[in-house]
Amino acid sequence: MLLADGFRSLNAGRTTLLELAERVADMAAATTNSPARQRILQEGAFNMYREVDDLKRAAERRVPFWINLGTDAEFEFAACPAGSFQMGFEGDRSDVNFRHKVNITRPFWIARYQTTKRLYDTFRRVQWMSDEEKAYGGMDSPVGGITRGEIDAFCAFLTHRNKNRIPEGYVFRLPTDAEWEYALNANCDDPKDPYVRFKNGDKSVEAELSVTLKDVNEARARHGLSAIPKTDWVGPVFAVGTKRPNAWGLYDMLGNGSEMVLDTLPLNAVKIEFGEGRLMRENVHNYQDEETDPLRFSGTENVLFVLRGRPRWTRFAASWYCRTVRIEYPSWSRGQVFRVALAPDILAERNAKGGAQ
Repeated sequence: MLLADGFRSLNAGRTTLLELAERVADMAAATTNSPARQRILQEGAFNMYREVDDLKRAAERRVPFWINLGTDAEFEFAACPAGSFQMGFEGDRSDVNFRHKVNITRPFWIARYQTTKRLYDTFRRVQWMSDEEKAYGGMDSPVGGITRGEIDAFCAFLTHRNKNRIPEGYVFRLPTDAEWEYALNANCDDPKDPYVRFKNGDKSVEAELSVTLKDVNEARARHGLSAIPKTDWVGPVFAVGTKRPNAWGLYDMLGNGSEMVLDTLPLNAVKIEFGEGRLMRENVHNYQDEETDPLRFSGTENVLFVLRGRPRWTRFAASWYCRTVRIEYPSWSRGQVFRVALAPDILAERNAKGGAQ
């Protein structure tokens, strides 16, 4: 009734489209007992904000973006308003962990979950799963074993399929390194927040945020598989959304495999030396005290991919690694997971400016 009154006021010239978008966003926020109705209102509010070219307000109101790829195959993208944050936590300017200010000048939306086999199956058929994969979540576990080119093709598929619904200048793509960490932090500095505690080295909350050996062996027992001893424990990817989300409602940011981001580095950019409780890097990064919308991109062939999220192998998963949550991996590799962002087409923008980084 209220929405119908709003449209009548709009048609009569008494209400602007922005005012109606605000009203619908209020209704969506208040509709907590009917997810289907809430989603309809959220989609309506987003479309109105897009029409009046006020994505900043849509993100500030935390209005999500939804797409449907078929039965039981939906994407929900959480809003990430523009803002600034402190990226990294230590090191000098040559260290990838150098703590410095980063400005994100435009809002973006990021998938609440990693891309599952069920979602990827709408684009390219998932042919086969092992008994372990079935035990660990089946079609609801993150898709892996695909190349960067296949990920980019999936994102292009999403962009084309939703070209009339997404804002001008936006595409579906991998989040940048900075966008990923910004979404992870979620503007949250509450010392009681489990993500904040975990990033600060408190491993007592690990089971709330990441898959544990206990989770794995319970799943294996349900599917008639033998238990894995601790000495052989290598963390698999699990069904998404089984652990606690962060303050912006994003799941598995620190505990379900390493996620590929948009940034890539030259092969000679990194010298990895395990054994001293850190990764040693050549002096190639040269971070500044402050950066705006940073992207380090050296193409997708014969490069190092930047991966975020907790690594799947525990022998390198010391507390320092959980805090830095960043590694590099050769571009000929497969098997990493990913989540999609709806964000400005920064690669096209960079190419239009002559490739300047």
